[in-house]
Amino acid sequence: MIKMKNDVRDSAVKNKISKKFQIFILSWYRINGRCLPWRNTDEPYKILVAEFLLQKTDVEKVKPVYRRFIYRWPSTQSLSKARISSIFKVIQPLGLKYKANRLKSTAKIIVERFGGKIPKADDKLLELPGVGRYIASAVECFAFNIPKAILDTNVLRIFNRVFGIKSKRNRPRDDPRLWSFAQTLVPENNAKEYNWGLIDYGALVCKSKEPLCNKCILYNMCIFFQKIGSKTKSI
Repeated sequence: MIKMKNDVRDSAVKNKISKKFQIFILSWYRINGRCLPWRNTDEPYKILVAEFLLQKTDVEKVKPVYRRFIYRWPSTQSLSKARISSIFKVIQPLGLKYKANRLKSTAKIIVERFGGKIPKADDKLLELPGVGRYIASAVECFAFNIPKAILDTNVLRIFNRVFGIKSKRNRPRDDPRLWSFAQTLVPENNAKEYNWGLIDYGALVCKSKEPLCNKCILYNMCIFFQKIGSKTKSI
């Protein structure tokens, strides 16, 4: 009986912390979130293209390339017929020539297997070249409004600093335990804004180098702040 009471109490505490974290991230995003062109659409194709372009690339460099890309190839059908050389010419400012091949291969598969429509099911998305768990979850959330967690470098850093969550794997983003933890924090409603908020908060405030602890809204619940960041918090 004692164990049951403790379990209920622990669960209640975790729920309270999760809710508080969600509210902080959503409130911050609605005031400070970045205005990015791929956030102004829920078209699965445009979101999938954006996620491909954003891999290992600076966001500011992606914005003009994304606009040119969508203007040139507005659908999977048009992209599937494009020349690799033409695709690379458009995305060249981002480097990484393999992206051109991957984009065309993905478009061809979508046209041939799915009638030109981006699949909604997780297992179908993961069949596409270059689509891993992150891109699949991003498409599901941002295009189909499914409350799925995302886990990139920015989000991992926030979880590590705020909650002390670490992975022993060489690629933490592939750790099922971290994905499971991330999913417990996703609100049923407003999942898009919440995930965008996490991405932006990690990019603009909880940065890899020189985090802005003096501007952090999470400092009261942040383990990193309690150990190190408190020295920088203005009183």
